[in-house]
Amino acid sequence: MPPSGPAARLLRRQKRAAERLRREVLDLDGSLRHPYFRELRALRDYRCTLGSGDLVAACAGADLVYVGDYHAVPACQRFAAELLRGIASRVPRLALGVEFVYTRQQRILDRRQAGALDDRDFLRRIHYREEWGYPWDGFRALLDAARECEVPVHALDSPPRGGYDGTARRDAHAARRIVRILEDDPARRLMVLFGESHVTRSHLPRKVETRLKRAGLERSGVTVFQNPDRIYWLLVERGERPDTPVRIDAATYAVSHTGPLEKYEAYRQVLDRWQDDVPADEEVDLTPAVHHLIRVLLGWLGVRPGRRRVRHRAGWVDDLSDTFPEVYGGVEARELLGPILEEHGRTTEEIREARQTLARQSALYDSRANVLFLQRYLPGRAAGEAARYLRAALTGRLFIAAPDFRADPAVRAYGAAYTAALVQLGSRLIDPVPDAVPDETTAAGAAAGVAPAGMPGAAHPAEDDWLEAHRRFERSRGVQPGPELLEPLRDSRPLRRALARDLGGRLGRVLFERVREGSLDQRQLRSLFTRPLDPVKAPRNIIRLLRGPTVGQKRTAPGGAVHEG
Repeated sequence: MPPSGPAARLLRRQKRAAERLRREVLDLDGSLRHPYFRELRALRDYRCTLGSGDLVAACAGADLVYVGDYHAVPACQRFAAELLRGIASRVPRLALGVEFVYTRQQRILDRRQAGALDDRDFLRRIHYREEWGYPWDGFRALLDAARECEVPVHALDSPPRGGYDGTARRDAHAARRIVRILEDDPARRLMVLFGESHVTRSHLPRKVETRLKRAGLERSGVTVFQNPDRIYWLLVERGERPDTPVRIDAATYAVSHTGPLEKYEAYRQVLDRWQDDVPADEEVDLTPAVHHLIRVLLGWLGVRPGRRRVRHRAGWVDDLSDTFPEVYGGVEARELLGPILEEHGRTTEEIREARQTLARQSALYDSRANVLFLQRYLPGRAAGEAARYLRAALTGRLFIAAPDFRADPAVRAYGAAYTAALVQLGSRLIDPVPDAVPDETTAAGAAAGVAPAGMPGAAHPAEDDWLEAHRRFERSRGVQPGPELLEPLRDSRPLRRALARDLGGRLGRVLFERVREGSLDQRQLRSLFTRPLDPVKAPRNIIRLLRGPTVGQKRTAPGGAVHEG
């Protein structure tokens, strides 16, 4: 059943956050209301979900497979690469047609695929930056997959590409090229990667069908769309995983491996590069994306950043909007993390752990520097670290060095777990899918029907035993952890980190479910972020918050002050 009540309101707010970004971005490129995109916007529902391998099987059974591409998202081309591998393993004579190379450049493409040109020279020869300009990594992965599978690649596009007035002409050229390929080799199957709007029914597929009939050929075709917004939100609404492949009709499928926020942010970055003439693979400023997420979270809390005053323990007062963090992304984040943290007094060991965290989680916020580092932009992870920033800012803990806090190490572990819970909550308020950081290759393979490898087992059995003992305490009627739990916690930093991850993750999920069910209102949500923890009562208050209120007891946020990181 579709969600109702508070759960439906939660979903509407998540959709509105993505829709605001969509309108902002597509208004810049003129496509927001262009009639060429009308049919793409009409993808509103699906007939059924598909099991692992069903999508590959459907594509392998067709003569022509159109794959819609959202050029700004490399995961789209990686998905196409994995789908190509899946089809090639079942179909003996497969070819690939691509939009991003002009037909006149076919010989250059052939040389690249034969290994006679390296990528640097290939991109220069086809004027990739000037003529295409999207990130290269995904397209490279696709061409590499074709070479590995010994699948010939055909260039399908013709210049010029600028503007939307020439799309019909470009579709007609691609259709002629596709039909010629099939005429020259009647036993050949063809997979075509073209822009998502081009592969809607009345555009490129119809032109190909018309030309096939003129040539006296019959070819079956299917179309696979990637990340259509309405299908994504329908899957979320119906409790399905958004990355589940679906059948829209007998010849149309869809798969979602990238959420709307990530998709439109990727396109915004491309537009920024083009406007400032920045190379396609050079980093762009992610500050607007992160600050957008912060404002969305502040909307949940009912806090206006321009009217909220923040009093720092370091001794000054600012408007909250003036404390928004600096943001560094990609290579810049990795290179600057060490010097910035060292500048703010972090030890060599702390910097090493921060590098590992950034590599593992793709996002890291440091309150002492008030800087948010992003290895790549994942809205859920970025939102989680934005929530960490808000917790620090709204409790006056920006730019404060850890030695200023003298709490018991065990108590600090519970504070860290509480912060981790708010990180989890902030992530889920923005992004409806679970917060795992996807490996792009694994995610693309799973979306295309390739089973992912199994997850590794637990690496620290002793920590697992302690965590299980702690969970038994949580299920008991005890109000304060005993020495048998606290003493090992005081003596082991890895154990404290394990508690923060485990307890924080579970508490974050509990809090999010309370938002979904409507039992955690805006005032209480704001209190979770603004009221410090009491050093004496922190463990018992966090456990009480995890368990929920007893009959007649009102849910409140824990009070008092303690360092949480």
